[in-house]
Amino acid sequence: MKTLVQTDFGRDHLLIGCVHTLALPGTPLYDRSGGMRKIVRQAKEEAKILEEAGFHALLYTNESDMPYEANMPIEVVAAMTEVIAECQAQTTLPHGVNMLIDPPASIAVAHATGGRFVRAFLTGGLVGDIGMMAPDGARALRLRAHLGAENIRIICNVTPGFSINLDTRPVEQKASGAVFIGLADIVCVGGPAAGKEADIAVIESVARQVPDTPVAVGTGVAEENIARLAEVAELFIVGTSIKYDRQTLNPVEPRRAQALVRAYENRKAA
Repeated sequence: MKTLVQTDFGRDHLLIGCVHTLALPGTPLYDRSGGMRKIVRQAKEEAKILEEAGFHALLYTNESDMPYEANMPIEVVAAMTEVIAECQAQTTLPHGVNMLIDPPASIAVAHATGGRFVRAFLTGGLVGDIGMMAPDGARALRLRAHLGAENIRIICNVTPGFSINLDTRPVEQKASGAVFIGLADIVCVGGPAAGKEADIAVIESVARQVPDTPVAVGTGVAEENIARLAEVAELFIVGTSIKYDRQTLNPVEPRRAQALVRAYENRKAA
């Protein structure tokens, strides 16, 4: 349903600001001295900055938990659930979850915290910095059905990050498969890594291939290109470009976040 963003959120487009949490308990970069209080404090500060800048929604993701796990440990799931609950108590923005790289964990945390969407891989096979990955879309969709959580929309990645796709079909065919076989609600096109711009010609091609499905841009969305991207896609997941020095794991810089929202809002006057 191409009008999903309008139906679910009352908007033509959805600007989604990423809250990249600090490393969670049990992961290599976890700060034991700071503990959960430090993690919660950082996430609340960034959620507030994004809301005040004018973003339409938040996406919580455990970006600092490298290397990522296809089967999320219970301590990480519990920690993220607590972080999101604390953050959402202070905001009215809708939110989503991206537990890297475990779609069922994303759905479970979203369901527990009132999330409206998740970002995940449902189909294909990948190899690269994340190791070997064969997304279990069937398990994810069955969990969503079991929970009665069909209101949680799935933004399905159809291009890989930090890896290559072993499925060598054109990305347009992968997008069709993600919708027909994977039952994706939204398809997401990104660049080769966090912060890297997606090829706008590929975004346009995917949009033509799945004309009844909204398209998200998953990487490289910035102040300089948001106006052009808004002509071909409906959702924008924004992280690296609004960080200090445009480094993915740096804190959100309020000035950059505000500038991106202004560029979006002023696009029709340009």
